[in-house]
Amino acid sequence: MKKNQFALRALAAALVLANAPVALATNGYFMPGYGFRSMGMGGVGIAYGVDSLSIAANPANIVNTGMRADMGMGVMHAKRYAKVGDSAATFDVSPPNCRYFNCNPGFGFDGSSTSNREWFLMPEMGMTMNLTESLHAGMAFVPNGGGSTVYPQNFFNYVGVTPESPGEGKTLGGELTQLLVPITVGYKINQNHAVGVALDLAVQRFRMYGLKSFVDFSANFKKPITADPDHLTDQGYDYSYGAGLKLGWLGNFVDDKLSVGLSYTTRTYMTKFDKYRGLFAEQGDFDIPANYGMGLSFKPRKNLVFALDVSRIEWSSIAALGNRGPASSPASPVPYPGPTQINAINGIPSMAPGGAIYSTGNDQGMGFGWKDQTIYKFGVNWGMNERLQVRAGYNYGKSPILDDQLTFNTLFPVTTDKHYTLGFTYKATDELEITGTYMRAPRASQHSPNLRQNVVGAVDIGMEQQLFALSLGWVLDPGKTNYGDDPMDPISFAGWYFGFGLGADYGRDWSASRFASSLATQGVSATQTRSDNSDLGAKVYGGYQFNKYFAIEGGYAQFNNFTANGTVTASVTVPPQISAYQTEKSNTWALAAIGSLPLTKDFSLFAKLGANNWKKAINTFVHDSNGDFTRTSTLERGVDPYYGVGVSYALLENVLVRGEYERYDLGGSNIDFLSAGLALKF
Repeated sequence: MKKNQFALRALAAALVLANAPVALATNGYFMPGYGFRSMGMGGVGIAYGVDSLSIAANPANIVNTGMRADMGMGVMHAKRYAKVGDSAATFDVSPPNCRYFNCNPGFGFDGSSTSNREWFLMPEMGMTMNLTESLHAGMAFVPNGGGSTVYPQNFFNYVGVTPESPGEGKTLGGELTQLLVPITVGYKINQNHAVGVALDLAVQRFRMYGLKSFVDFSANFKKPITADPDHLTDQGYDYSYGAGLKLGWLGNFVDDKLSVGLSYTTRTYMTKFDKYRGLFAEQGDFDIPANYGMGLSFKPRKNLVFALDVSRIEWSSIAALGNRGPASSPASPVPYPGPTQINAINGIPSMAPGGAIYSTGNDQGMGFGWKDQTIYKFGVNWGMNERLQVRAGYNYGKSPILDDQLTFNTLFPVTTDKHYTLGFTYKATDELEITGTYMRAPRASQHSPNLRQNVVGAVDIGMEQQLFALSLGWVLDPGKTNYGDDPMDPISFAGWYFGFGLGADYGRDWSASRFASSLATQGVSATQTRSDNSDLGAKVYGGYQFNKYFAIEGGYAQFNNFTANGTVTASVTVPPQISAYQTEKSNTWALAAIGSLPLTKDFSLFAKLGANNWKKAINTFVHDSNGDFTRTSTLERGVDPYYGVGVSYALLENVLVRGEYERYDLGGSNIDFLSAGLALKF
């Protein structure tokens, strides 16, 4: 009965986690590993896996996990940038070094922008159990990966803008998130061999915005770019669902010192993104590609493990990813032929003579031009004593993006190739493990091979990442472990907790009238001003519970973009200004005292009062009729009070579901944050 209650409550916690958005990944758009313990070893997991998340790497791992549940949260910090046109040139493009039409095709596609959204939450959850001595079952909720960009400057604009189509009057960006739920069964054939199979359920979410200029560009030149301009961009979120199969084998040799694993995942067939059937090839099809790999692990001692994985991802088999997109102009490096610009236009397959079949959305429609990718992972795990394991790893996968395919890949610049990782697991009690992981992917950039990447000229993209993660493992029946024999006095973590929250933030003082007033200080008058004062917010926090009535809590909150835009009615510049756009992005570090009122054993009310150390960045863009713009940036900082109220419910002994309302004072302007999430107690 205890096991059944544990399983049901763990499943309920997993469903809560399943509603959390996931972050962008680093091997293409896949995660470098499944589970934070694996990621601490560079992502290895095909021949070595001992927690419930490892079934996502190889379903045969389930025979080594015992009965356990794992739940964790990671925070990823990712910096992405893109440059196009003269901004991406590697030398001075001004005369006499370069005649304008020989270096830039002259359509006005130019700009440099860094994505505003840099912080992402990464939840994970899994559970496994042995049904008989040989038969095991389990499931996991793991982020498979994705990508996200929010560029405050829309560099996909050209000189033909009009007041009705301001081009850069809004942000440019997109978001893809994928969640996998491998429902797994494993069978231990004998002492040395096991097999496993998983039904890989999948859900993905996507949106794209800011590509309206491509539609206008196509209409102006009477050459096709998309087969369905009404479903290319700005359609909001769309969801897709599907399933695939994952097969695995695990063998042990040389007295259990050498393990070999094989894993194969079929193509995951997904429903189409119908809202974006004019963007993705095959009318919105975006399946998850097949992937497969082999792993080795060697244990010279029971507390020392070396592991190596080699895996292959078939990106090119997915038309939306593998079909070639805009590339270098056919006659490069011959200079652009002056004002006719035909050579530049022919760099876009659908706009070249006879190229209509390559319009986005068609079966052969333009894609991201990705090639298949081979990933190499290496990790080491050392059990220092009976309570502590430490680990390190390295992960390498050359970018799947070809250098002549950077135009579309400005939207998702997944360029990172090298990943360095560290981690630990501490056994607090016989039933509780605490795992921490750090990953760093240094900045990796890609440049177009010359300045003639079709109509945009040169392109330069890049990304760097860091990951901080913490997870808890509840062990009811231990499987294989790699702790050492030396004794270690236990460290008491009683009273400590950490958690995360996701929800909606509202700028109480962010309004169209405020935007108009800020423009007036720059000598610009505007009408038809509009504002959006809500967005997705996220926070992570940790604290210490002194008793059931009082706690101290600190954390970090990220409030994403508030926006405003308008039409300029009075301007003294030549050419005249026509539109204006403003964004605000805020974050804060907070510390508060919390008072709790327990109503039942599992249900409590609480209130908090404290201070927040905030930072607020405001960017204003004013555009003229030539597509050029002026940018004004301000950065404000301060320390002000904040307060909140909320409720908590003990879903498991160590897991709380929390919902709360908070108000943050940011220098006189207030942000309300309504969130829900989980808190994990040690």
